Amino acid sequence: MMRILVTGASSPLAVGVLRHLLLNDDLELWCGRHRKDIPLADPRLRVIDLDLESEVTLSRAHFDMVVHFAGVTHASDEQQYWKVNLEGTKRLAEATRANGCRRFVYISTRCATPGSGAYGESKLAAEHELQKLDWKSLLIIRPAEIYGGGGSEGIDRMLALARRCRITPALFGHANLQFAPVHIDDFSRLAAELIQQHHDGLRIENVCGPEDLSGLVLASRISKRYRAIPLPLWWPAVAVALKALHKIGFAIVKPDQLTRLTSKKTGTAASITTPERGRHFPAC
Repeated sequence: MMRILVTGASSPLAVGVLRHLLLNDDLELWCGRHRKDIPLADPRLRVIDLDLESEVTLSRAHFDMVVHFAGVTHASDEQQYWKVNLEGTKRLAEATRANGCRRFVYISTRCATPGSGAYGESKLAAEHELQKLDWKSLLIIRPAEIYGGGGSEGIDRMLALARRCRITPALFGHANLQFAPVHIDDFSRLAAELIQQHHDGLRIENVCGPEDLSGLVLASRISKRYRAIPLPLWWPAVAVALKALHKIGFAIVKPDQLTRLTSKKTGTAASITTPERGRHFPAC
């Protein structure tokens, strides 16, 4: 029986993947807990407390694989990205190796590119650090924009705005304003499949939805689904306005999110060759 530790197990993404992994009776699943309880009741799940900002030890059990979801995705203090996403990942990797485990899965982002802002760059730096170590298997999964988990950011925020106010922003004016939305259920299924393939060596997988959408097309799809009015917004003006609001204390978005949105991506829907890539947007 393979024993797997999943960090950040309270997050919607990790919970979705755990549901699929629980279908495999040959897996013993442990959940890393930090601040929040695991919102998944199953007697087969075991819990271990983990804080990536302090010393990490995995002394309670030997693990065959670590699946690392834990990280900071939105922070007002950009140093938090580096403290957790980079330094915390390094601490976890060192503890993993001290535990005797040589299989590691890292949930990164397709924004892991130079110039993408503190979030994407901290994830990219963590990827590089992990690749310096000698693993039997290192799988890096880079998801695109995930929706359907009821979150308060990104595309979920746009969907909620359309449902409540019958309006949706239609962004245009930047070549990199491209989205490849993947539903959380599709991501969970695909990620669980990748985790259970157990290939040796380094693998980097971009997980995108089946389509690349511009900001205008994204808004058009949302408006049709919820009978909302698309509000055209020219990106250069939006970026200036949001930065000005941030300076006077109205932080509508986190400082790095503007850069993240228009950064280069590691993969697109068109570049993915996997036959099954999930449902078309929006699937809510």
